[in-house]
Amino acid sequence: MTDLSVIQEYMLCAVNDKGVIPAMDTEKQVCLVAAGLLELQLEGCITIEGKTLRPAAPLPEGRAYLEPLDGFIREKEAMKVSALVEAYCLSLTDKRLRALWDAVGGSLAALGLAEAGKAGLLGNKTAYVPRREAVGSVVEMLRAEVLEDGAVSEDAAALAVLLERGKCLKPYFSAFEQKEIREKLRRITASPEGRLVKEMVEHVEGILAAAVAGAVASGAV
Repeated sequence: MTDLSVIQEYMLCAVNDKGVIPAMDTEKQVCLVAAGLLELQLEGCITIEGKTLRPAAPLPEGRAYLEPLDGFIREKEAMKVSALVEAYCLSLTDKRLRALWDAVGGSLAALGLAEAGKAGLLGNKTAYVPRREAVGSVVEMLRAEVLEDGAVSEDAAALAVLLERGKCLKPYFSAFEQKEIREKLRRITASPEGRLVKEMVEHVEGILAAAVAGAVASGAV
């Protein structure tokens, strides 16, 4: 299978059998945005210092599906993570989130790894139903990297963090395996070599906390 990025792999595993993330499933939506931010950071396109995002290098070739997120960040010299989360996940309109969704989903459809279709009560949204073998390939990669002995790549660790925080592991891993994944991530983040992974965990947790705080302030929860 074609090598995929963190956000592409996350989307394949996070959608339900209808190819969507339900509107009320805020954690999965937030983790989709977090996946985009982590990928931009890994590519050197943004820096994340504390709770502030700043644009850095331009998007590399082959990452056009991140343009909706990268372009929004580049509208300002600096942006609070909480402001970005509010714009994507707590806005009265889902325009920005849908643009990112369609860009990533469209990239998967173009690779033949998902099938695009109609979604929503009025059929005005697009669903991306992943091919079963595409999901299986991602899950087996993650199982081999995280559950077996040996070093774990930054991308695999990032994906494991996102799927764990987005509550996406249950359909693919047993309760024992989920526990092992959490323990492996804990050991990685406690090691000197796991500094970047630790930062990823902190960023995802910070983004989720910002989403919850924003939802409470707006009366959504």
